[in-house]
Amino acid sequence: MMLLNATLDAATSPAYAYSDSPGGGAGRRADSKLIDFSNPAENLRAFIKLTGSLDPSTETTGWFGGTIYAVIGDQQKLQPLIGVEGFGINRIEQKSENVYRIFNREFAVYKDLETGRILDRWDNPLNGETVDVFPIQNRTVTAEIAPIIKQDFDGTMVEFPFNPPWLVQQGTAFSVLEVHTAFPNPMTPQEWPRESAGPINRTSEMFNRAANYAELADPDSPHANSNGTWVRISPWLPWMLMGQSEGHLLYRTFIQRTGEVSKLPSQLLEYTSKHYPEFLSAPPPEVWGTPNDSSFSVYMEKREPVPAKPS
Repeated sequence: MMLLNATLDAATSPAYAYSDSPGGGAGRRADSKLIDFSNPAENLRAFIKLTGSLDPSTETTGWFGGTIYAVIGDQQKLQPLIGVEGFGINRIEQKSENVYRIFNREFAVYKDLETGRILDRWDNPLNGETVDVFPIQNRTVTAEIAPIIKQDFDGTMVEFPFNPPWLVQQGTAFSVLEVHTAFPNPMTPQEWPRESAGPINRTSEMFNRAANYAELADPDSPHANSNGTWVRISPWLPWMLMGQSEGHLLYRTFIQRTGEVSKLPSQLLEYTSKHYPEFLSAPPPEVWGTPNDSSFSVYMEKREPVPAKPS
């Protein structure tokens, strides 16, 4: 039986909350510039401005960077393993009232925690092996954003309510988005004994973003600049060759809407331009309807299984 559990915690939370917010109280006010976050259309429009642009001709770049930790058992302290830095580039098209399609492309590298150097090889302290690092290379990541969101997760089409909560405090709008999934791992332990963490991929992604409320509410602005954090809980990455070892990964990163590719950190931009230039633009409309990429599916496409260790 297929195990599938994809939910937004935000779907069961209040759609809006105000603390010392402009105008006071909640809901539609006399001031037309205020956002009624309880209205799905206004909530959705604000989220699009926060993460991309309402202008379908504009490509928006978002940066992230931080540290990946090993979580093993319930007694050991978290162990910092490796740095991660990358970006996504999206273009957003409105298809109908309250329905938007996001065309996104994602790329990231792994970095030495002490030097910040981008790594091609990594000494894994958990298994004592030197492994080949495999960058995140998700060429196509699309989703339909509406009151019911639809997105492909490794071949499984997932639908869940979209009504993320907001908090307005001292002129800043805070957005929370959480996605929790558990679905069959396309990388089976039988075929990928060293790379597969097990039969089920359980992943959680938690985004916190903050933006200037006035910019978000400005009807003449197609976007709002934002900063925030991204936390991810996921199985071991295939290239780490951890197999079905106990434990998992915790990502702790900052995120920022840089807007333009040129504003990415120089080392990351130069490396991508030299080795992966196709990731410096969003995917074309023609990719709609094709399967989304993930760290697992791209690895399976480009790598062969590493033989199991002799017993």
